[in-house]
This record gives sequence, structure tokens and C-alpha cells, in this order.
Amino acid sequence: MTKNRGQGPGARNQRVEGEIQRPSRRRSSSVACHLFLAFVMIFIIGCGRKGPPFIPAQKPFKAAIHQLRGNWKDESLALEGLIQGDKASLSRITGCRVYYVWYPLAAPPCEGCPVEMKNYRDVAGNIINDGQFQCLVPVFREKGVCFVMVRPMEKDGRLGPESNRIKLISDK
Repeated sequence: MTKNRGQGPGARNQRVEGEIQRPSRRRSSSVACHLFLAFVMIFIIGCGRKGPPFIPAQKPFKAAIHQLRGNWKDESLALEGLIQGDKASLSRITGCRVYYVWYPLAAPPCEGCPVEMKNYRDVAGNIINDGQFQCLVPVFREKGVCFVMVRPMEKDGRLGPESNRIKLISDK
């Protein structure tokens, strides 16, 4: 091993035998700078359109059920009403969701009081006959007061606006 380090005009580039060659700091900082710039460029151009996130717009649900009426047919609930909407909206309807809740005859809620509709049944199939809403819902009939509300449903499961709420009394 020679110990002539740091002496003479070419001392900086001299190699000492048996010593590990370390990369210069200038080269490693240059590589890091280039990698950082490459990352920034890929991030800027590689992510597509820049802007705030957004939810894609859906077609508005224009079909609505009005003047809902109902009566009991054996153990099922027969519902009827008017359905309004343009042809495109009406053609997308594949069924409806019928919300209902039971109260005992002795303790129904007051008129106009809010009623929480926890139970529902999805009815699939054609619910429009001759421009009218018609639906037969299999609901277990109890003794008491039943409140019912309906929402039309599209193919993708999207629900339309709520119908009016009706009150049916069963003394069975």
C-alpha cells in the first residue's frame, strides 16, 4: 500500500491499493436531481385532466306517482294511482319500492305527524297499465293502521320521487 495521498499535483486522483472506491458526492446528487425531475414530469403529465373531482351527472328521474290509492285484496295490498313523466322516463321504470309501517288501532299517529317508514318491499315487473300505476304488493295483513308510500324504480335501482302517503285501516 502506498501512502502518497494528498501530495503532488495528481494527488486527488490517486488510488490507494486495497481501499474501497466511494462514488463522488457530485455524481450521486446529480442522479437524485434527475430522478426527482423525472418523477415530477411523470406526475404532471401522466395523470390526465387536472381539476376537482366530480360525480358524473345522471339523467334526472322525471317519472312520479300521484294520487295514490289502495285497498286490501286477501293478503295483498292493491295500489293504484296516476303516473306522470315523459316517454323516456316511463320506459326506464322496472318496478317500484313500496314503503309501509303498521300502528295499533288504539294508538295511531296524529294527522300530519311525521311517520318513519322502516319497512319496504321491492316490486319488480310492469307497474304501468294503460297510463296508470297499478301494483299488487304481498304484505302480511295485521290488525291496525297501515301507512303506505311508493317510489318508482329504474333498472339500475335508482329511486324516483315519493308519492303521497295513504292510510289504510285493517280490522282483521
